Amino acid sequence: MRITFTLAASFALALPMLEAGDFNGDGFEDLAVGAPTETIGGLEDAGAVHVIPGSASGPNPAAALRIDATTVGAVAADSDRFANSLAWGDFNGDGFDDLAIGCRRAKVGALTFAGRVYIVPGGVAGFDFSQVRAFDQNTKGIKDKVESDGFPGQSGEGFGARLASGDFDGNGFDDLAIQVDSERIGKVKGAGAVHVLYGSGVGLRAKRNQFWHQNSKGIQEKCEEYEWFGTGLATGDLNGDGRDELVVSCPGEQTSHLGRGRVAVLFGSKKGLRAKGNRLLMPDSEAIPLTENSGWNTPKLACGDFDGDGFIDIAIGMTNVSATVGGLAHGAVFIARGSATGPTSGLMDSFAQGVGGVPGLGSDFDAFGATLAVGDFDGDARHDLAIAATGEAIPDDACGRVTVLYGSIAGLGVTGVDVFDQGTAGIDGVPEQFDQFGITLAGADTDGDGAAELVVGVPFENLGGAIDAGAFHVMFGSAIAGLTTAGTLLVEQDTPGIIGAPGDDHMFAGSIAQ
Repeated sequence: MRITFTLAASFALALPMLEAGDFNGDGFEDLAVGAPTETIGGLEDAGAVHVIPGSASGPNPAAALRIDATTVGAVAADSDRFANSLAWGDFNGDGFDDLAIGCRRAKVGALTFAGRVYIVPGGVAGFDFSQVRAFDQNTKGIKDKVESDGFPGQSGEGFGARLASGDFDGNGFDDLAIQVDSERIGKVKGAGAVHVLYGSGVGLRAKRNQFWHQNSKGIQEKCEEYEWFGTGLATGDLNGDGRDELVVSCPGEQTSHLGRGRVAVLFGSKKGLRAKGNRLLMPDSEAIPLTENSGWNTPKLACGDFDGDGFIDIAIGMTNVSATVGGLAHGAVFIARGSATGPTSGLMDSFAQGVGGVPGLGSDFDAFGATLAVGDFDGDARHDLAIAATGEAIPDDACGRVTVLYGSIAGLGVTGVDVFDQGTAGIDGVPEQFDQFGITLAGADTDGDGAAELVVGVPFENLGGAIDAGAFHVMFGSAIAGLTTAGTLLVEQDTPGIIGAPGDDHMFAGSIAQ
């Protein structure tokens, strides 16, 4: 997962450099915002991604660009959901970030819902659409093949369901992890798998492609039905060796009776990701222990250096964990700290609403931790963590709320916590049932001032008569003070410069590149 921030010069050696999404190299980070169910040319759910450049005053919608399947030389189709996932990285090492676009329902050969990923190179003049590359499971050199799920003409594997970039071999070229959420391994349905493509001077290549799943040699546990290995992906240098690790959520993984959901870690090496030393983490803490009512969890992931010690930490959101006995889906976030030997295991730091000074009450179905994003919002060269509780009732069900915990030398804490929802002064709109404010999140220093902005997606926002048209808010970061609602920006599809018009079920901001 690409994390967006700018280093303070005095901390440049203390905090690992994580590249930002600057597609044109102008020094301002850009936003790539997906509308995976946008209607394109009369085709419903065809999907598109809107790129909003950064500037000295922040995101500049007037200069926005829309990319859809036709832009990258493909054929748009009903239900493709182009841009259901997004990521960025400098895959060819030219100093400009490139955009990776997932299209998990793309037709490959005769089979629908197989999935494809498009790579659009960045450059000084913007994106170079003449050099777009596409990968799917029938691309020569890619391990595995597109397979039928038993329904006529359908694959259903979902190559490109989720994406994350990182430099796993430390050679200076970013690499890309691509999840195949419904991949069948042998006879095991819904096992899930992750492909890794490695960067080079010519960009990503099928050569050296790795194909990871729980039956891969040396990986802990075994494939079982509907574990969906890779449903969450994140990257970061957890052990400080200059190579990124790949962090993978396994929502169907179970240990005894204590609920479901574990997190696997694959370590980087000079030759890329390896099975040796891989970890399987079970989020647990003294304050918020995993209990029998923890239910099914899909661990949500983000990586950042919250204590500034030079080792990246893992934030794990577990929405079905409850802080009180008998509670239902309060949600909690666990922190596995990085170290010279990798992430900590066993008892972890933990945060939940109403526990240990975190604002809120911890009500049933709040789903605190449903979405996570990292950024240096106060410019102190330590990462901060934004946490969405998408089920928060304000007062109606699932209005949504975002809590921001700030990093310190001791790690994340509850001093100076910020809480935002659509009822917060300075944020446009009002809390409405099922808006799920914060269901997508990202951090990006769009104005180049050294403090990241927080981008909060509300893809289920209604706009005029359009149901679930979608929108996103941008709250600006500032040195020392952190995030502020002063000058908050609201972007919708009727914002001048944004191509297209609001429509039912467009879900603008349904994905945001990190």
